[in-house]
Amino acid sequence: MIKKSAIIVGWLAVCAAALSPFVGLQPIPQQDSLDEWQRPDRIEALSQADKKRVLERLAYTEPAVAFKPLPDFNAINDTTAKKRAFFDYLRPHVQRENNRLRYLRQQLLELAEKKRKNQRLNINEYAFLYSLYDEFRMDVAETDPQMLEELLKRVDILPPSLVLMQAANESAWGTSRFAVEGFNFFGQWCFREGCGLVPLSRGEDQSHEVAKFDSPAKSIRSYFYNLNTFHTYESLREIRAKLRAERKPVRGEALAAGLGRYSERGEEYITEISSMIRFNRRFLED
Repeated sequence: MIKKSAIIVGWLAVCAAALSPFVGLQPIPQQDSLDEWQRPDRIEALSQADKKRVLERLAYTEPAVAFKPLPDFNAINDTTAKKRAFFDYLRPHVQRENNRLRYLRQQLLELAEKKRKNQRLNINEYAFLYSLYDEFRMDVAETDPQMLEELLKRVDILPPSLVLMQAANESAWGTSRFAVEGFNFFGQWCFREGCGLVPLSRGEDQSHEVAKFDSPAKSIRSYFYNLNTFHTYESLREIRAKLRAERKPVRGEALAAGLGRYSERGEEYITEISSMIRFNRRFLED
């Protein structure tokens, strides 16, 4: 059974509950706001001018997607209409998170190019870089090409087709109790008492709850965080990095091959998500 633990990430000491979509793996911390991870204490040691430059680098200014209550997908009888409504509801949140990652990744690529050319980074560039190490759960004492390469594997998009198909699969097209009551579209667990919803089928020897979010945006952000940082999805990130290196499109069906440990069903789960992507391709955009 996974126990609650205190996890130190970079310069931030975080005592929090764990999030995981399944049992038997090392938990990761659940934060009220992942934005807090982008402002490590070391920034406070900078001059006001340098601090401002770092925060400007980190800040993503695209307006947040306006909150909308979850539609009653059960009330939509037409299958095509239900699918379109489900995708239309979640897609803006997926697009915004991907845009944020593109924004950070572009800056990271520029710094990686400077390092490749043996050019010096200034203090606010280093502070920005270490802020990303913190956000993406890398405990780095001194940056080097290998650490930058690993960071680039994490600071990257997730194809909308993959995100939307997993959301459809895990939430029964937005009709599950956990989606309706807690905006949880991805089956994510938490381990602090009262942190979520208690599964009706939970065994007496289990203590997990299904995480509850107060908006679809936070549910999406947490899912992205899981796949881009958690060691269990390293194979997914390797697939994505290989596609980047070969200058090939990052497609959902390709990345689905890295989801073998998302579900206890393993290869069967991969096959199911891949089939759903192919079957619903006309509704999806990568």
